[in-house]
Amino acid sequence: MHASLPELQRRFAAWLAGAESAPERIAVYRNTVTANYRNALGATYRVVRELVGAPFFNTAVDAFVRAHPSAAGDLNVYGGEFAGFLAAYPHARGLPYLPEVARLEWSLDEALRAADPRGSPAEVVAALGALGADEVARQRFTLDPSCRLLRSDYPVMRIWQAHQAGQEDLTVAFDAGGDHLLVRREGDAPVIVRLPVGEFAWLAALTAGSDLATALEATLHADPAFDLGAALGKYIADGTIMALG
Repeated sequence: MHASLPELQRRFAAWLAGAESAPERIAVYRNTVTANYRNALGATYRVVRELVGAPFFNTAVDAFVRAHPSAAGDLNVYGGEFAGFLAAYPHARGLPYLPEVARLEWSLDEALRAADPRGSPAEVVAALGALGADEVARQRFTLDPSCRLLRSDYPVMRIWQAHQAGQEDLTVAFDAGGDHLLVRREGDAPVIVRLPVGEFAWLAALTAGSDLATALEATLHADPAFDLGAALGKYIADGTIMALG
């Protein structure tokens, strides 16, 4: 009796994922698929791969692919759940900073692929100038599409920097404290900016959709000395805030 098409598709997917032993002719395809996944995630998570070594990384990727099969054909946008996977991966339990480094690398990848911003600092300033004080307090802001905010209990920026070209001698104290980071694209390259706690809290509130008054109230709990005027001017001028609304 011949298997149905859905059954054949299920078995083929299981063969490729390694969940079932495959005929020799299918194993060739599986090896190719496995190598493609390892290469794609190795390009995105290069620092993670360097931290743990290729054998560990490849084994983790294979397990990740089985747990989170790709839903699309483009491996350039695959792997967003890898940080969460590593956080629960038993073999990475002794490396609690590893998922955080993965989160940073995925943020850099997303920033690189994000849409181009629309608007300019001059347009934002002009739009604000046309509003009354009460309207400004109720105003919401749109950040550059490439912006990603990341808070970590570990010095992930320094860990990442230590694995960049020319930084081989940079030492990392893993217990040196955490980071509050803004990742965004400048020109054709993503950049990482370490933020004061208050500025991070303020941008996070704006990103979550809070109006200016609500964002300020939340920020003052994190940093009573937060300077709203300075922050507003700074992040409009550098293009982080790209539009009203």
